[in-house]
Amino acid sequence: MSATKTPIVYSCSGCSNLAQIAHDVSSTLDSDGIAEMSCISGVIGKVKPVADQAYSGRPIIAIDGCGLACTKSCLTACDLTPEYYFDISSLGFEKRGKDENSLIENSIAIENIYGELRKSGITFP
Repeated sequence: MSATKTPIVYSCSGCSNLAQIAHDVSSTLDSDGIAEMSCISGVIGKVKPVADQAYSGRPIIAIDGCGLACTKSCLTACDLTPEYYFDISSLGFEKRGKDENSLIENSIAIENIYGELRKSGITFP
């Protein structure tokens, strides 16, 4: 996939285990070359190079940790709509402290999100 068509991924990076999973999945999408991770606070803060990327027309993937939907809310506040949206809490995981992250839950979240992206036509390297 060319860099101009590669999706941008934004995620929650809050202080719960679910937020950490959202961040980990986003980071993995980036390191696997499926999406380019960017900074949601730079978008809402209108930091020029970050905001320019957000408005570039590339597909957007947003991953939130819980139903508060902070990432999606930031995008909405900037009149941006993600083409692909995931809420980690919808997988049925219990919200705990950030230090109670689970490799098993991370793996399930990655498997679920990668599967949904494949079904929607996102190409993988």
